[in-house]
Amino acid sequence: MKHITDTNLFILTTALVILASWTMTQIFNIGGIYSLIMVHVALGGLAFLIGAITLFSKKGSDLHRLTGRIFYISMVVSVAITLVVSLLPGHVSPTMFHIGVLSLYFLLGGKRSLKFKSKIHRFTIDKLLAYAVISTSLAVIGYTFFMEGRIHPLRTVFGSIGLVFGTLDLWMFHSPENASKKWLFLHLSKMLGGYTAAVTAFFVAQKVLSGYYNWFAPTVVGVALVIYWAFKLNVFQSRVVKSH
Repeated sequence: MKHITDTNLFILTTALVILASWTMTQIFNIGGIYSLIMVHVALGGLAFLIGAITLFSKKGSDLHRLTGRIFYISMVVSVAITLVVSLLPGHVSPTMFHIGVLSLYFLLGGKRSLKFKSKIHRFTIDKLLAYAVISTSLAVIGYTFFMEGRIHPLRTVFGSIGLVFGTLDLWMFHSPENASKKWLFLHLSKMLGGYTAAVTAFFVAQKVLSGYYNWFAPTVVGVALVIYWAFKLNVFQSRVVKSH
């Protein structure tokens, strides 16, 4: 699997998604949209299980890399399906669209942060991703408040997360040298964000807790783990300039 590129894996996974959706539609007489939702759930469930192995395996090990790739591919395709379905007639959902954008931002950012170690890495795409998540978060929060005249708990909380992470990333990318030194934290924090999305989806689907607790409990734990790694990796440690 080491010799198979992520692009080829995406193509293969997408082809399997189309095949599975077609099979359920033609053979089992399941509606096209609902067949996509079922495939989305299957891929999300795979990401939930495999992601746990990635999370607790030794960082940098072959097991960590292998399960990490499986988690990344399955989760990205699953989120892509969410984005498509949330825009289809009868299934339009600004909340799910925004959560999909936020999840995709974490996943793509976590993958791209591995390249920050290179001194020749350009942050153009990374900045565009940050602007995209900030713009989407502002649009969803603003639309809910000004057009619907209310404050939506999910859109407000996850919108705020998008604004905070997007802004912090732009600040980090302003200094490539700093981003290069913090690549490991950026990778861990973004992938934790992506896995938190998978856990949240599981909690919501299985109704593990009640009401909004299914949405917010995984987020609280995820943020706590990000803070833990921030201190463990001395992310907030400032340089001490010695005077002579």
